[in-house]
Amino acid sequence: MRLCQFVVAACCVHVLIASNHWVLKDEQIVQKLDSPFFMREPHNLIAFLEQIRYNEYVERSYLELLRKREQIVEHLRFSMRFGEDLAEQAKCAMDFYLLEKGMSYLKITPDQFKRINLPEHRDLQQALQKTTTATKKEGALEPICNNYYELGVGPATYDHLDSFQPEVLESAYVDREHDSNIGTATAELMRRYALDGLQRQPDSWKFHTLSSYYWRMRGNALQALPCARLATMLAPPEQKDIPLLSLGTILFRMGRLADADLILSAAVEHAPQVAENHVVLASALALKHDFNRSQQHFDEAERLDPSTLPHTQQVRNFISCLENLTKKTSKIDSYVKYMKNELKEFKKLKYHISQNHERLVQQQLPLGARRFLDSRANNEDLHRRGQYCSTRTPSGSDEPILFCDFYSDMQMRLESKDIDIDVLERDLMANTESVIRQVSTEIRKQFNLEQLKAAKASKST
Repeated sequence: MRLCQFVVAACCVHVLIASNHWVLKDEQIVQKLDSPFFMREPHNLIAFLEQIRYNEYVERSYLELLRKREQIVEHLRFSMRFGEDLAEQAKCAMDFYLLEKGMSYLKITPDQFKRINLPEHRDLQQALQKTTTATKKEGALEPICNNYYELGVGPATYDHLDSFQPEVLESAYVDREHDSNIGTATAELMRRYALDGLQRQPDSWKFHTLSSYYWRMRGNALQALPCARLATMLAPPEQKDIPLLSLGTILFRMGRLADADLILSAAVEHAPQVAENHVVLASALALKHDFNRSQQHFDEAERLDPSTLPHTQQVRNFISCLENLTKKTSKIDSYVKYMKNELKEFKKLKYHISQNHERLVQQQLPLGARRFLDSRANNEDLHRRGQYCSTRTPSGSDEPILFCDFYSDMQMRLESKDIDIDVLERDLMANTESVIRQVSTEIRKQFNLEQLKAAKASKST
């Protein structure tokens, strides 16, 4: 029994007086100046055991920190490659503006004139020659619909929609509509015929619809909208889809996608048997990124009228391109969020390492004081480390003091750029912005119609 007690006591004494501040270097045992076990209280066994626990946590966690850092760097490389691939694939959407301009169903077409059931051009010209005696005087007049009929309020005119609020109408803008099948002479004929019709039959929906076409060709949304709304209000139910189609197209070209969807859907509801209504709605939905509904209406249009296939196939190809891009853009967004969470965990782990290292520092003898305990201490090593200062409050005192010491090996590793959280965050932001910039060159600039129209509107005012 005494022997066992002696062995235990000897071991304790050995732990208390032992010095593990030495390492093998260049085949020589040299003093490790920054050892965390160079204790302030070398005979305090509890403090020594806690120091072991803190040191093990710091060393183990630092290795984990390096692993996380390598993982984040690899994820950054992957996201960059993914973004480059995405930008390359986005080239299938480069012809968006050409596609929009080539979408005859989102512009005035000869078929739309036929549906209004107006007289042929020759008859129109003869009628106008008979009724127009003061051509020069008439040339100064325009078919301003509000001068001939008062626009009512209520559901029939859709005045509850945001697009028809005064602040929106003030900046309303649409591009001029051009079609090779509708020349300048036809536009002038349209103006004269619409003006003559409004003067003779101000309550006819046909002439208000014709006036909306004229103002669309002029690129004047402020006049085109009330004409289309009046035509919608005056048209009989069986023909209401025609002015609704004009009204919805104007809103779409203004970039008011939600309201355009509502109006064009109403046109389809009024005349679901007309293929053109489905094609116009499907085209607008495609550019609104509502691909499922767009495909459904294209299917219905092709079923009602197989001759629409050449028009619908071009937009279907665009949908396939854009749908794939949208899915992949969503993936890269999710991946960036994942990497941001990785950085948060990295930052959190580095903070915990610093906290535990601070506990190590508090229990160990300052590096600056150790050189006085051994004349063989390498002072050059200390001078290469650099110094830091911090404010501390000693135990048993309320007054803080300024504490300065040399950096330990772990502190220098924690301060290095290899695990600098700011560098990683900056790399992530730069990489994310690069991906967005590459993709937006092909996608965002082309498909954010509301911003595009708003920008044009601001330039025109």
